[in-house]
Amino acid sequence: MSFQTRFETIPLPQVKVNDRFWSKWIETLRNTTIKAEYDQLVSTGRLANFKRAAKQEEGDFEGLYFNDSDVYKWLEAAAYALAYGPHKETEKLIDEVIGLIEAAQEQDGYLNTFFQIRHPQAKWRNLYMMHEMYCAGHLYEAAVAHHEATGSKRLIDVAVKNADHIASIFGPDKRRGYCGHEEIELALIKLGKAINRPDYVELAKWMVEERGKKPSAYEAELKDEVARKLNPWDDKDIEENVKDGKYCQDHAPIREHTDIVGHAVRAMYLYIAATTIADGANDEALEKSLVRVWDNLTKYRMYITGGIGPAASNEGFTTDFDLPNRSAYAETCASVGLVLWGSKYLQMTGNSDYADVVEKALFNGTISGISLSGDGFFYCNRLESRGEHQRVPWMTCACCPPNIARMIGSVSHYCLGVSQSDLWIHIPLGCTIDTTINGVKTNVEIKSDYPWSGKFEVVVTPEKPVAGGVRIRIPDWATDVTFEIDNTDEEADYEDGYAVFNRTWSPGDTIKADFNMAPMWLQANPKVLDDLGRVCLTNGPLVYCLEQKDFGKEPLLFMADTEGEIKAAYEPNLLNGVVTITATGYSEKDDGSDELYVEAGSVGQEEASAKFVPYYSWCNRGPNSMLVWVRGL
Repeated sequence: MSFQTRFETIPLPQVKVNDRFWSKWIETLRNTTIKAEYDQLVSTGRLANFKRAAKQEEGDFEGLYFNDSDVYKWLEAAAYALAYGPHKETEKLIDEVIGLIEAAQEQDGYLNTFFQIRHPQAKWRNLYMMHEMYCAGHLYEAAVAHHEATGSKRLIDVAVKNADHIASIFGPDKRRGYCGHEEIELALIKLGKAINRPDYVELAKWMVEERGKKPSAYEAELKDEVARKLNPWDDKDIEENVKDGKYCQDHAPIREHTDIVGHAVRAMYLYIAATTIADGANDEALEKSLVRVWDNLTKYRMYITGGIGPAASNEGFTTDFDLPNRSAYAETCASVGLVLWGSKYLQMTGNSDYADVVEKALFNGTISGISLSGDGFFYCNRLESRGEHQRVPWMTCACCPPNIARMIGSVSHYCLGVSQSDLWIHIPLGCTIDTTINGVKTNVEIKSDYPWSGKFEVVVTPEKPVAGGVRIRIPDWATDVTFEIDNTDEEADYEDGYAVFNRTWSPGDTIKADFNMAPMWLQANPKVLDDLGRVCLTNGPLVYCLEQKDFGKEPLLFMADTEGEIKAAYEPNLLNGVVTITATGYSEKDDGSDELYVEAGSVGQEEASAKFVPYYSWCNRGPNSMLVWVRGL
């Protein structure tokens, strides 16, 4: 495998989404989520921190030391929302927030309200814990998104001033240092490529290369009394983590990584940067390392929903096949990170295996983190609940709400791509695309009801006939796929999991595709002890679950007959419109006995049917019990 860019994402303004599934999420983002999250930024003092850093008002810093990052992620999401069309309220809020950021930035480019307000003499003293570079990275990503959506350079100018400040302190022949929470690496690359600053890309590469070398750059901070006083954790715990290194992927140089370890979100952000650095570098050792880690993650340590990081203790990874359901951590941000890393991997390789993982996380483990109303959020995404879980409007550590918002706002980036000669369709998003194929302006319309149906059409309309390709990914779950081009007997070629149609396109040429979607029962490897004797229901890209609301009693009582009848039906008035799946099986009878223990075999069973709903939609009708993995016969 060689890492070389195969395609680019399509700028959001060139894609007009008209999709029964994703259009609802985007409209909710524009009309509810952006304003709801802004209100939280106000009520929790996050915006006030910028005013206080700018000396516009008196007061102490409020909240957690990395809260600036939530403001930047919100800005990124809001900018993406504008790409779908004008929205006066959002535009006004963006301008207000950018004004606060501009005012708070110091003359030399430094910008972090926690340090500016509370510890102005301690800047850059505690990189391991204090997230200064992490916050800066999210500023850079917001700046690139805002520039793409609006053409404005206001936030770009702030980002460049800050990046130049950091580059004046850190780098080869300067101070050795990198953030305990990865993010700035991928953001420097994104900013550098957006404004043609290769020095930013080189700084990011240096940070990735330095991480894991011994002695760790963090060890000097253990001897710095000023740095130690900033620590929010116990000194002994931090010392152990620094020496071990795994928590923030500082355990070994990047080319020696094998298993996925440590904090899940940090790991995703590091590997996004490293994968981008490998682009065109012909660095076999780096490529092999990244493949090893990806394979370990997706083959042994990933939930069926695309959730990753099972443990609360480190917000991350443990051992192979350790995937508990009821205690699953599976942070929303981690699944968002998986979508981002998988998309970058796909861009570098053109291999549909990475798109399969992106799709799994995109339709399941990410959007489960936000309510259908757009103003409630999960931090953790359990695969089993006894009714103790409920989405909340915000969290003290509120990284997830704006993170899921920015992912929804940029969803077409993960579904589509374009190279000089080819259009890439990773996921058939209903939309119209204005792009070029071999220099000819071309409009492409995708008519799709995905994920509710596997049937869709791709209508290609160039300004004049043009030779080029359309590549359509074949999902790993699709076992019976058909393609047809009107009035021809042409057949597709197949490459790395994509059906490739290379031909001369005339206006109106249409590809008709059918993935023949059908419900399917899956079981886990028996090494996943929590899923022994259980099965999971899927339909196309969607994982399904059984809620008490639909079954009428505890889902644990249901035993699915995997050979029994299954019926799928679209219910437009349920959960914003979903395909439900009704399966048959058995349930224990309740004979009214109060005896705690009885002779085996004396509890009767009765035939039962159970209606399953998509996993992402669970807990939108109040707290209730839920199962992804039900007992199977």
